[in-house]
Amino acid sequence: MPKRTNAFQRLVTLLTATLAGHAQVTESAMLIDRVSGEKREVDVLVSAMAGGYRVELGVEVISWARPADTPWVEKMRAKHDNLPTDKLILVSERGFYEPARRKAEFYGIEVLTLEEATEADWPLIATLETSGVFEVMTISFDVAGILQLDNGPREQIPIPLSATIPAANGLMTIDQFVRSILDRQDVRDVLRKNVSSDHQHDFWFCYSHPNGLWRLEDGDKLGQFTELRVGLKVLNSASPVRFASGKFRSVPFVSGTSTMGSPMQFVLARNTDGSTSGYLIDESGVRTLSSNKAGRNEV
Repeated sequence: MPKRTNAFQRLVTLLTATLAGHAQVTESAMLIDRVSGEKREVDVLVSAMAGGYRVELGVEVISWARPADTPWVEKMRAKHDNLPTDKLILVSERGFYEPARRKAEFYGIEVLTLEEATEADWPLIATLETSGVFEVMTISFDVAGILQLDNGPREQIPIPLSATIPAANGLMTIDQFVRSILDRQDVRDVLRKNVSSDHQHDFWFCYSHPNGLWRLEDGDKLGQFTELRVGLKVLNSASPVRFASGKFRSVPFVSGTSTMGSPMQFVLARNTDGSTSGYLIDESGVRTLSSNKAGRNEV
């Protein structure tokens, strides 16, 4: 498969993941053909729960120098007739010839193309046009708790990020709880003021409550957590990028790839409040990405 097609497929994957909400998005998913028993590759697979049922959306992507034609639409329809997908979506970088669009509509196939952005004056684009550099603040953390045992001693114990704790709206994970604190703009501003580009900085903060946090009843360990201690590793990095803007399902977005150093690709879609969210993929894998109204990006 040509390199350009791979790059476009990755762009569509990142955009789909950005707009998919809680759905699971898989690039180059392998599904079993019901007739031949062979594994067939689907460019992008979106798995979601709807009405208590799991729905599989197959997305096929093409990056030709011309619009997609009727034979390609028919080929993709025939392919998915024997795959366990509930709906087929076709994406063409150059759009679709009108007969191909009519053929897809007849069979209930959704066709999408990347539209030219008409609202390209948002802060992120202005920042990229001025500097040509994409800045990202990456934050990782670990958590420990101070446990006041019922029999007197206090001790510090590590807490897995997947552990759940009671919250106002039900249970939430430690990961979600810490991120809700880190997502505060005043916290981000303090961190940004104290980090320099391309250097890792270590911070820590404590969280407590006058009435204590929550109880632990685990075997011989009975007590009350009185304090959370969060260790942060913060890296602020800047990468020269080549970027483009467009619309996908009428949502304005910016995408970019690194022009120097390690390979990196990102997509940010604009939210209704002027902020942006999306995904970044580099040598560390795929990570969620957000940007505030000032165009500052955080992972």
